[in-house]
Amino acid sequence: MNNRPMYAMGAALLMIVAVGCAAKSAIPEPMWDEDAGAPAAMPTMVGEAPMEMEESVVSESRGQAGEYAAVERLIIRNANLQIVVRDTESAVEQIDALTAELGGYLIESNLSEYREGKQAFLKIRIPAEDLNQALDGIREIAEEVRRENVSGEDVTDEYVDLQSRMRHLEATEERLLTFMEEAEDTEAALEVYDRLQNIQAQIEQTKGRMQYLEESAAMATITLNITPSELARPIEVGGWRPQGTLRDAFESLIKVFQFLVDALIVILVLVVPVLGVIALPLVGLFFLIRALVRRRRGAKKKKDTAAN
Repeated sequence: MNNRPMYAMGAALLMIVAVGCAAKSAIPEPMWDEDAGAPAAMPTMVGEAPMEMEESVVSESRGQAGEYAAVERLIIRNANLQIVVRDTESAVEQIDALTAELGGYLIESNLSEYREGKQAFLKIRIPAEDLNQALDGIREIAEEVRRENVSGEDVTDEYVDLQSRMRHLEATEERLLTFMEEAEDTEAALEVYDRLQNIQAQIEQTKGRMQYLEESAAMATITLNITPSELARPIEVGGWRPQGTLRDAFESLIKVFQFLVDALIVILVLVVPVLGVIALPLVGLFFLIRALVRRRRGAKKKKDTAAN
């Protein structure tokens, strides 16, 4: 019997199986099967999670940007003026009247008297929207404005950050209150209570800072150095101004006195006690040695007397 046809048929079948396996390995398997529940859901979750996180970040950024845009800008404004007036007391009275008229108040006042007149230092606070009006009024009172400086500090960013911090702290406080109500034992309740106390202290600090920024932005500060014209008039002899030399000499004298007083304080408070602590044992040792020497001399004299 001829077996060649059988061998040929077997070889053909093996070739068909090999080709089918190769084709199957070349075709990628599907990532999930629509009929299989769990495997089909996993790729969807992996694909959607980054998009949800991205949308959350974008939403938060937009919310913060909108919050910055919604908050009115908080600017702390300060002005510093050095003016010359004919009569210091009259000028101070007029500035007080102007401050009261604008709804402000005086926070500091110093008056120095010299032979040529009185010199004043004032610090006042007025509503920020009336700062320009106040400066115009002060210029009208003054005979001369020798120096004027107006500055502003924008604290809007800090204020918005404090608002965000306040919301976070208040939300944490609410959760802690809920946890404390649901606590099953005393130890857990005390632990939550300690945490709650800390959060409430941070809330009070944040509120205080926000209130300070609001009040500082609402009220501008004006610092005034008021000098009478007689005192401000320069002394000049042939191009030489002795008041400059006198001022420098006076400042040097003040510095020398300050150094001497500081040195005296250091000596009395630090050096003298330290020397006393160091010298006390030495003085005691000196008197002890002196007593021993005297005792020896007395014993020697007695011995010599007895021998004679």
